[in-house]
Amino acid sequence: MNAFIFPTDATKKEIYEFYLLINDSNFSLPKKRNLMSAALSYETWGWRVVSITKDALHKIASNNYNLPVGLQRDHNKQSRAETFNQLFDKTRSSYKQLSYEEWWNKVWSNDETVLMTKEEHNTKKHGIEIESIAIDYTLGYFLNATGPGMRFTKKWDGNYVKKLCAENEVV
Repeated sequence: MNAFIFPTDATKKEIYEFYLLINDSNFSLPKKRNLMSAALSYETWGWRVVSITKDALHKIASNNYNLPVGLQRDHNKQSRAETFNQLFDKTRSSYKQLSYEEWWNKVWSNDETVLMTKEEHNTKKHGIEIESIAIDYTLGYFLNATGPGMRFTKKWDGNYVKKLCAENEVV
């Protein structure tokens, strides 16, 4: 069983201090985005999956409930790059350095993802909305790895996919 562990206040404040340092630096915008992404990406609560598409369920089921190649977590509200542009791009007329609360609310809200196929992700880039099934991320499925990628075990996540397939008539 995977347990979802919420970020502690100490961790959030430490990452916020890092945000302030990056923001005050003379680094290029792409470097600032990459640094912030690294600070957030290696947390198990990062890139939390809040929904999954039927095609993604089908792909996992067709792969004997193992994680297949080609699934992607899509930042559904806006891309992570756009979120970080809002945090760091001082050339924008809407730019302002955020307070701790403003920063955390923006980062947390915009870090929700939808698990989908690569094809669906490419379709979404063309402005077509993709229907998905809500998931309670606090149950601990599809957690972020402590490095690049996503944790997935057949015993834990695969069995959950079986349940979702049955409930949503996905073959």
